[in-house]
Amino acid sequence: MKLPPDYVAGFVDGEGSFSLTIAKHKEKKSGLDPRLTFAIELRDDDLEILLALQETFECGRIYHLSYERYGWFPHVILKVSSIDELCTKIIPFFRKHVLRAKKRKSFELFCRAAEIFVSKKHLVKEGIDQLYLIQSQMNKYSKKGGIPSFRQGAGKPRARRGENSPK
Repeated sequence: MKLPPDYVAGFVDGEGSFSLTIAKHKEKKSGLDPRLTFAIELRDDDLEILLALQETFECGRIYHLSYERYGWFPHVILKVSSIDELCTKIIPFFRKHVLRAKKRKSFELFCRAAEIFVSKKHLVKEGIDQLYLIQSQMNKYSKKGGIPSFRQGAGKPRARRGENSPK
């Protein structure tokens, strides 16, 4: 079932994430492995909504996560990390159906990073330096970044078994 675009944009404003990670990698020429990912993580009893989002976007993969060691309910995550899918499906969707909360800033920075990937500049030092700068600006809009946030959650596993569980 495809979802209404405005519903999707609002849902992603609250639960989605646009991330840029740069990890060390011994086998890469630069020694670094930059990656772009769009993701939505929910408790696994919300799997149906992720399946509907996957159908709406026509891309992405769903993974099942176990947080049993923390005593949390299992989760599911919809992830899109293919540069092709990000540039042909995800970015055009959110350019047309605008995010309205502070996640819009992260999305704009995410788009700038995607341009670096498309031009293959992420494979050279200058491009990676640009990605580090973008990443630092994206972090300003995260819970751990420079803008204080009083709200916890947005896709993070907080519910423990037996607490606030569906009756």
